[in-house]
Amino acid sequence: MKYIFGFLIFMSSVLSAQKQTPTVNNLRLKEGVSISQLKTIFSQLKNLPTHSNVSMALLKNDTVVFYGVYKEENELVSVSNKNTVYEIGSLTKVFTSNLLAQFVIDRKIQRLNDPVNKYYKRPFANHGEISFLSLANHTSGLPALPSNLKLNKVNPLNPFKNYDQTAFYEYLYSKMRFEYNPGSTSWYSHFGTALLGISLCKIAQQPYESILQENILKPLEMTNTSTRREKVKEKLVQGLNAKGIPTPNWDLNIFIPAGGMLSSVNDLAKFAQSQFLNPTESTSLTHEITYKTEENVAIGLGWLYYLKKERPILFQNGTSGGYQSTMVIDKESKKGVIILANCSLVNTKEKAIFDDLAFELLDSL
Repeated sequence: MKYIFGFLIFMSSVLSAQKQTPTVNNLRLKEGVSISQLKTIFSQLKNLPTHSNVSMALLKNDTVVFYGVYKEENELVSVSNKNTVYEIGSLTKVFTSNLLAQFVIDRKIQRLNDPVNKYYKRPFANHGEISFLSLANHTSGLPALPSNLKLNKVNPLNPFKNYDQTAFYEYLYSKMRFEYNPGSTSWYSHFGTALLGISLCKIAQQPYESILQENILKPLEMTNTSTRREKVKEKLVQGLNAKGIPTPNWDLNIFIPAGGMLSSVNDLAKFAQSQFLNPTESTSLTHEITYKTEENVAIGLGWLYYLKKERPILFQNGTSGGYQSTMVIDKESKKGVIILANCSLVNTKEKAIFDDLAFELLDSL
């Protein structure tokens, strides 16, 4: 009898503890995440479409706290998803610029201001000379996308799939034009970053995936990160549009260096921490401000800087047909936030909720 009585006391204690576990909606408190942070997460994400899956990493010094959210029919619930893989879109640009910095440190490129032209067989159209630096900080004068990529004639669910080397070189050698004088202003260019990545591949005489793995991913043990979808497909979550309808994955083709990576928050946390825990010479080079766009924004190599805070904040985000990503880092305070989501809200009024959430969580750390 005493054993039954003891068991009942034990079960009563367990149930009581479960009842007392704080929640916000159905988001459960976990070590390292405060009630205030849960309220912020719920407030920002409560209107996501059904089946949205959001992975978050909160970084402080050498500690990382992961938190995952899934949208059921009418509520958010907590999930474990730190190794779930997403398309990360333009976050890829930071990695491409990190490769550039490594090539400079290794003397594979003598100077950031060296022209990329010498690695190509023919002169560029309009006698354009373009430096590595201008491609990394978007001051090359190149348009966002090449004129021979007709967005009104491609499959909007996979717009870059058929833009191949033939189209790339046709534009580079025959049709390329500058939107403004190089160096006069900053204009975000996906084509420019693609040109940067392709130039690095020419120097290394290796595919982009190979130099990415060799220089960044393997040293940081980022085992769930790749530009090759087949390598991570078992952990890849389905992408959704703003209405929650499944969308195809994007095939970036020539634009892989500008937006073709797939990763998890567990992997990206390793990269983010490398920005402020014993940064390498090449990492530090990517942080140097190379262009100031306006009063509160500047550019390093690949990174944007927000200067309106007490300290400058490194920032980059990304979007594809069914995914959004955000990374913010306060390197002086050794803090950061990473958010990956399998829904793209880019054409809605809520397009900035993941960026807003990242900055709010950063302020709370």
